[in-house]
Amino acid sequence: MRDTGSQGRILVVDDEPDLVTILTRYFSEAGYAVDAAAHGGDALIAVSQYRPDVVVLDVMMEGLNGVQVLERIRALDPAIRVIMISGSPDSTLRPKAMEMGAFAYVAKPVGLGQLHQTVAAALGRPGSARSAPFFLADFDRCHRSDVGLGA
Repeated sequence: MRDTGSQGRILVVDDEPDLVTILTRYFSEAGYAVDAAAHGGDALIAVSQYRPDVVVLDVMMEGLNGVQVLERIRALDPAIRVIMISGSPDSTLRPKAMEMGAFAYVAKPVGLGQLHQTVAAALGRPGSARSAPFFLADFDRCHRSDVGLGA
């Protein structure tokens, strides 16, 4: 893990602004340094500038999709752990992403606790996730759903 003065540096990449806001707020409150990008091009710039420890990357985005971004991140810095998140029903995406070097592939809707545990595992700290009822309530206000994030 790079020395960021925090639990680690995370880059959140998703084209859903509400989801980016919630994840950024949640992980910031949990002690991580968090950067965000709304699409693949910005994600690659952020990876070059900030060298995050973990990238939480949506698969389905306009322009460069998550699989293309994963491929470029792996070429830039193979040490960066990439967690793919997707609501796509395409069953070929998970094995493809894992073959390409993704650390994990999490289906949407995803719970904050599950995602936090996956981030912690990527950083070598399994089981360090905290509960987040406040943030789930925030998400509920935004999307009127308590099933999970990105539904």
